[in-house]
Amino acid sequence: MTPDPPTLLGCSAVIFLLLGVHFILSELSSRRWSRMAWYAAPFLLGSASGLFFIIPTMLPGLWGLRLGALFMVMAYGAAWQALRVMLGCQARLVLLVSGCGLSFILSVLAGSTGLFHVISTAFRLAIIAAFHALAARDLQQKAPIRTPARRSLLRLLHFYAALHLLLVPFVFWLPAPLGAAPATIWAVTTYNFLVVIEVALFALAMIAIPWEQLAFRQQELILQDPLSGGSNRRAFQAWLENDGKICAHEALLMVDIDHFKSINDAHGHAVGDQIIIAMGRVCTDILYPPTVLFRIGGDEFVVVFQCDSLDEMLATAHRLRKAFSTETRLIGGGAVTATLSIGAALCPGRGIPRTELLAQADNALYIAKQSGRNRVVHAPWDETPAPVQHIPLIDRTAHQA
Repeated sequence: MTPDPPTLLGCSAVIFLLLGVHFILSELSSRRWSRMAWYAAPFLLGSASGLFFIIPTMLPGLWGLRLGALFMVMAYGAAWQALRVMLGCQARLVLLVSGCGLSFILSVLAGSTGLFHVISTAFRLAIIAAFHALAARDLQQKAPIRTPARRSLLRLLHFYAALHLLLVPFVFWLPAPLGAAPATIWAVTTYNFLVVIEVALFALAMIAIPWEQLAFRQQELILQDPLSGGSNRRAFQAWLENDGKICAHEALLMVDIDHFKSINDAHGHAVGDQIIIAMGRVCTDILYPPTVLFRIGGDEFVVVFQCDSLDEMLATAHRLRKAFSTETRLIGGGAVTATLSIGAALCPGRGIPRTELLAQADNALYIAKQSGRNRVVHAPWDETPAPVQHIPLIDRTAHQA
């Protein structure tokens, strides 16, 4: 038994109403009224649209169908605005009102048949496609975190934007609500099915994306060093283990703050913390993305950046050393002298395991500290020194942490 169109539309309207109530209740406790209104608006407007289509005789003439079409367009536009609000952007009311208003004016001018009816239907499909495309653009540009729910929603928006745009050239022949021809049961059933699937997936994405973003930010905090602002040892271990463990066009600097324990003993840990903070600030100021700073011990850091030449790597290392010395002169009333010893290693063109690059830089750092500190040492691959007898990196930094 095939359900009749009013039954289908009625079930859809109830689903949309329940989703709208859900978003009202979920945002009610936070008292963020604007956010609550935008989150619920697409579903409540969609429910109202279904009501006008179920009982078009609520109003005389074609006004019931016209208002149903208007609320449908407004629901899609409100969904775009709800997405913008979720992404932390301002709602764009001018575009929303303009698109919906023009669609309504065309429907008022149109009759149940004729040229204006075809134009009105084509414009309605085009404006709905535009709302989908604008939402997809905002999601792609404004969302800083690439989560699975975000990627799924982006594909959904692209699909429905293309679908509505594809219907426009065939609007004269397709039955309503897919086009401007007289409605048929299969067209109503098909369109209703597509709308329900989209609304359900959109609602799930609106629920999932904030939770995924929160989880991502919490994971970032777990991997972040609170003083330097760089990544911590756990993140460094993950960097060693990821990306195939092979370096390519990378330079690695092993950096040690000279006599850091003595500075802490003489001036206190508050001054020591300021020095760690200064290290992160200097790296942010003079190094550029995708440079990564890891704090792997109390006074030891690893700096990784893209580099193709030895001269560039050494120039960067010396610039870092000099900038740090200048930055820390004002700490502790000018009574602190803080310098850096740096061991530098450049990944050879053939590519090597990252652990080998790290060991090379660690050996160079040991030589820098043994030869007077406050300097940069680089050990070329063709002149690699014999392994030095000192505390291994893992044990040494773990002890300092």
